[in-house]
Amino acid sequence: MQEIVLKALSMKHEQKTDKSIYNILVGKKTHQTYFDATIEHLKLYYGCLPNLKYDDFENIVEQSSNNQVQPIIGNYFYSQAVETVGTLLLLIQMVSQKKHEQTTYQPLFNNKSIQHEAKKIYIAIKDHREDDFINEVYQLFKDSNDEFNHVYLHYLLAGYRETPYTLEQIALLEDISLHSLGCHLLEEYQFVQVSISDEMKYPVLSQIKHLPLLHQQTVTTYQLLQKTQDIAQLADIKRVKTHTIHDHIVEMYIKGYLTNKNLFISNEKYNQFIKVFEQMPNQSLKYYYENTNDIDYFELKLMYAIYAMEGLNVT
Repeated sequence: MQEIVLKALSMKHEQKTDKSIYNILVGKKTHQTYFDATIEHLKLYYGCLPNLKYDDFENIVEQSSNNQVQPIIGNYFYSQAVETVGTLLLLIQMVSQKKHEQTTYQPLFNNKSIQHEAKKIYIAIKDHREDDFINEVYQLFKDSNDEFNHVYLHYLLAGYRETPYTLEQIALLEDISLHSLGCHLLEEYQFVQVSISDEMKYPVLSQIKHLPLLHQQTVTTYQLLQKTQDIAQLADIKRVKTHTIHDHIVEMYIKGYLTNKNLFISNEKYNQFIKVFEQMPNQSLKYYYENTNDIDYFELKLMYAIYAMEGLNVT
């Protein structure tokens, strides 16, 4: 746990507080925390330690040294990594059972999102791309082993006449605490999610796509957005202030439900922001507001988030 906390802290912007990192780690459901996780490239750490006590967090901060740690960075939330690994494990189970002509078995996961995604990809590969899938799985585990030297994810595999180990069994076999095992698996999940985003290397596995859930109030705004993109009108319909709609829209971009920045931002304004940002990166919104022309806080926040995500998508 300590190493995970330190990795998250290593990405903290000077303008941000330690408490903001704690909020990311426990997965605080606020638009500010979604935004912080995005601009600090900590989406993969959002909600990864939901039971972390603040006192324990503070102790780690106080005892931390300047040792260099390397976080796993990607434009995905930790919840996406969990569902991606779940889909991968279920697909392995489905392919294994098919190869032994078994049609009746208990699926590893009852999660509807995981089952839907696994079924979709299984249908696409079952006739002609099964071998491609198997080769990519072998490659992924090789890459994981190269990254960590010792991996635990293979214990969770299931298939024909094979059942996964429980966490308790793995801990006993490997002589490791449940807590340490959980932290190791957390990083393996992160690594899998980032690795399979390489469409050239993993043309089959990269098809696994999960979106994080939207905040409950954002869902209705997203539905209304299909009818009108007029922010004032949306605010009137929902009987909320326009800044609430702004927060919902930023969340939709952060979580991948909207991708076209030109719905709300002109290229001229975006290029202006990038120029100022590259001169003085990782500053407060107030700084960028004072050093740009005719750009409001909503546009700045949206541009900041989009720019942060674009940087990850091209690396």
